[in-house]
Amino acid sequence: MGTWIKETDKAIYLMEGGYYRQKIDKSPRQGDVDGETFFRTKLLKAWLNSDDAPGFFLASVGTGTDEPRPLPTPPTPLPPVIPPSEQGIKITKVPNQVKIYHPYQLAGTTSDDLVGQTVSLYVDNNQRPIAQTTVNANKQWAFQSIFLAVPKPQMRRLKVVAGQATDIASLTLTPYIEKHPGAQKLALSASVGSGGANRSSDVKLVRDRLVALGYDFAAGSSINNLIQAIQLFQSAISGVTALRGDGRVDVGGRTQGFLQAANAPKWMRMPGQGVGFYNVEVLDQPGDSHDYGIDWISNVIRAAGIHYELAYRKNRSDVAPMAINDVSLPKGGRTPDHAGHQSGNAGDIVLPHKGGKFGGTRWSNSNYDRDATEAILKALRAQPWVDKNTLYFNDPALISKGLCRRAGGHDNHIHFEIDVPPQI
Repeated sequence: MGTWIKETDKAIYLMEGGYYRQKIDKSPRQGDVDGETFFRTKLLKAWLNSDDAPGFFLASVGTGTDEPRPLPTPPTPLPPVIPPSEQGIKITKVPNQVKIYHPYQLAGTTSDDLVGQTVSLYVDNNQRPIAQTTVNANKQWAFQSIFLAVPKPQMRRLKVVAGQATDIASLTLTPYIEKHPGAQKLALSASVGSGGANRSSDVKLVRDRLVALGYDFAAGSSINNLIQAIQLFQSAISGVTALRGDGRVDVGGRTQGFLQAANAPKWMRMPGQGVGFYNVEVLDQPGDSHDYGIDWISNVIRAAGIHYELAYRKNRSDVAPMAINDVSLPKGGRTPDHAGHQSGNAGDIVLPHKGGKFGGTRWSNSNYDRDATEAILKALRAQPWVDKNTLYFNDPALISKGLCRRAGGHDNHIHFEIDVPPQI
């Protein structure tokens, strides 16, 4: 989360969201001028030169504003419940806390008889696993997953099952939410957008919120740009890959609700590379511009890349990274290259070659790396918010394993889409 600086009558604050990390108290100056104060600049210089330098400075001197409160400490999670060793499975790595939108890892070991067996990860009382992996020859297993939304109560019960149903290990995690900057209630008096009342104060509230979420083209005086941004936002929260929506924010409606949500979809340029993945579109195709999407898909890309790296690639140079291609155009909307890809919630992955390269091949070519592709599909399917029904790729061997589905034009790449999480 980005930081910013706030000045009040009493102090200078380094802010994160609506709370402060650090503060510099002001002191009255001795002299003839009443009301003058001073402060030491050493800590301020450290803020400005940090890796997470503040993005803006807000002066609230003489306004009577309340002094901000310190950043709250995240809740202390319950300790994991580790099963007896004789049950055959043991959890050896578990995070103390899980931050929403950020990958987390669970890892462990098993007894000899479970080598090669499937290990499944369940959340709460769900009957279907959210991820699966295999116990390796060293009796080890690992999951990489991500929470994009957390219903109340926030405590989550995870269950790891290997082999027979009796081989169970359970633990509890407390995810916590890192809210987007500026998340707040939009006190609209009437509708905004296409066919709306468009009162100036309401228009400003909606426009400012969309711009804060990265929909920069909503800025300015053009109502048409605002309507376009609303439609793009509506398409993302509807889970459709073609631009839809009425372009209007109604009071009390779903669009207003998601605009106010802590997990409202941010519009952003996709990450260039990270653990286990490389974005061809961003790094190698400057003439193309399908570089943009919502942060929900960005988080899934990062989490799937880590999963692929841990479960299969393990920094081997002879295995290609997961190579991301088209997501959406800078403002979303129609593109001549795809029927969908209009809402920032769908992406493509070019195929890996044997020997560590990627792209420019088809599933029927001799240089196509089927094993790496299978691992990529499993990494995507391991992410809770990947829509398993829209993993399209035409390799019949992988289709027969239930990892993907056939669709026209998908001989040379994988297509994937994400679901819509509940509002937080």
